[in-house]
Amino acid sequence: MAGAAVLGGCAQLSELDARLQGLADGDGKAAESRPVEESTVAPPADRRSLDAILEDLQRGGYPRGRRDLARYLERHPDDMVARAVMRQLTADPEEVLGRQSHSYTVRPGDSYSALAARHLGDAGLFLILARYNGSENPSDLRVGETLRLPGPARSTRAEPTASADDGQPARRQLDRAPMPSRQTAAALALPDAPLPSFQSSGVGRDANASAASSEEGDSRAERLQDEGLALLADDRPEAALERFEAALAEQEGIEPAASRAPALRERLVDEYHERAILRYRNQQLDEAIALWDRVLAIDPTFEPARTYRARARELQRRVDQL
Repeated sequence: MAGAAVLGGCAQLSELDARLQGLADGDGKAAESRPVEESTVAPPADRRSLDAILEDLQRGGYPRGRRDLARYLERHPDDMVARAVMRQLTADPEEVLGRQSHSYTVRPGDSYSALAARHLGDAGLFLILARYNGSENPSDLRVGETLRLPGPARSTRAEPTASADDGQPARRQLDRAPMPSRQTAAALALPDAPLPSFQSSGVGRDANASAASSEEGDSRAERLQDEGLALLADDRPEAALERFEAALAEQEGIEPAASRAPALRERLVDEYHERAILRYRNQQLDEAIALWDRVLAIDPTFEPARTYRARARELQRRVDQL
């Protein structure tokens, strides 16, 4: 009986592999002949893509999302975007966004990601904005709810009055969970620094204070650049790129960061895209999607990664339905 069960299970797996191979080769190209290391039907938690982890977090799955994100970072310790997501989950929101805030009444169509894009400059900061408001489920936002938004009020527009929509979900369907941009990720990589776009503009500082601030920024940029060069020598290119970009955010045009960053960005995009293609052809869809997530975090304009990632997601959806 046991032998028959094993043979039956093997037959089912063989059939599934054949169907997967047919799906992956739907464009008529031969797939790589390397063996499949993991099943794409039920990927282990430490192989889930950053994109899938963000979807969990957006729906309030903090315990699982945070655990899987930690496992993801064990495999990709230099992924600055993933580290930026983790910092949103662990940092004190007021330390990052500032203690000054103003009230805002939720309107139909609002979401934490839309509000983060509009008021913080990056939709990928929806997690820390939700935590700033004590929310454990960023997908649960209700019309008429009062939120705190960082900084002073930007206009004197009157708050909306009570309506029949009060208490209803602000959005019936959420967009895909966005990732923070690399500029934001570079800023979040500096643990002692608040994100500059959310802080007061500093109007009214005297000239001496402004000069001192400029000198401090230059010194900080040089330190970040030196860290980047050390990381590059230690063969950690993604972490090096993070430091170079942070240095350039502090001091535009600083060399050699200004020269090294573009070439390093292109090298990483090419390397991750090539690795993703191999995993896609080998039916390792979660790993392929994770690599294309990283490509697009480095260069959001790289259309081949966006196209292939969409194909991989569709193939993954079809696999789940087998």
